[in-house]
Amino acid sequence: MLQQELVSYLNDYLQVSLFNDPSLNGLQVEGFKECTKIATACTASLEAIDAAIEEGVDTLIVHHGLFWKGALTPVIGPYKDRLNAILESNINLLAYHLPLDAHNVVGNNRYLADLLNLAEVDYLQKGDPRSVAMQGTLPEPLTIKQVGQCLSQALQTPVTVLGDCDENILLSEIAICSGSGTFLIDNVMKPRFHALITGDVNEQTYHMAKETGTAVFVLGHHASEQGGIKRLGDHLARKFGLEHHHLHFNLEKEALVYDSYNE
Repeated sequence: MLQQELVSYLNDYLQVSLFNDPSLNGLQVEGFKECTKIATACTASLEAIDAAIEEGVDTLIVHHGLFWKGALTPVIGPYKDRLNAILESNINLLAYHLPLDAHNVVGNNRYLADLLNLAEVDYLQKGDPRSVAMQGTLPEPLTIKQVGQCLSQALQTPVTVLGDCDENILLSEIAICSGSGTFLIDNVMKPRFHALITGDVNEQTYHMAKETGTAVFVLGHHASEQGGIKRLGDHLARKFGLEHHHLHFNLEKEALVYDSYNE
């Protein structure tokens, strides 16, 4: 299909115009006019760009792109290397940030909700995708331990739980905001849910989780935002007959951790 047709379809499918987003959503770098082989990745890192080039794709679709509104970035260092690699390979770079978090079929939050088979899933502001975060109900209550194990196994990543948490406490109402979603608890004295699933947290999140009795499941920002972009690529492959490669990098497993306190 033509690149402009792909961009037009995605902008409409993800309802880009609804969102006040710091990301420049849509086509960020123009490349090949024809799109037949796409790759998806969470972030337009040099690692992801190089892997996309190695796969021989004509289009890379990411959640975190290179260009953000109001950001004047000198083209030096890693940014220069990323942009050079894209331009030299002539691949298209497309990015979708909040529209991908919020989408009710292929979105990051919906993906995490589906891992737990949540029922009655809706946006925190019911019916409004601009509120981005979602909330749902477990079909049957699960313990904190069971939810943590389910998420860890499905995402192949460690899961940290904050709060004054007995792992045998039963949960029912779950809120989800991939990436950085702790605004849902950091400034809320009485959350309307039993638990929050998110990517990363602030210092005050620990205290708010403990003092409000809310379990906060911390997945890691990158791990929490793998599902949506892969689902989007799979959707495009089915709908338009495109070849799709998802580029997954387990950042948590690659990190060095020093725990001399317990030695």
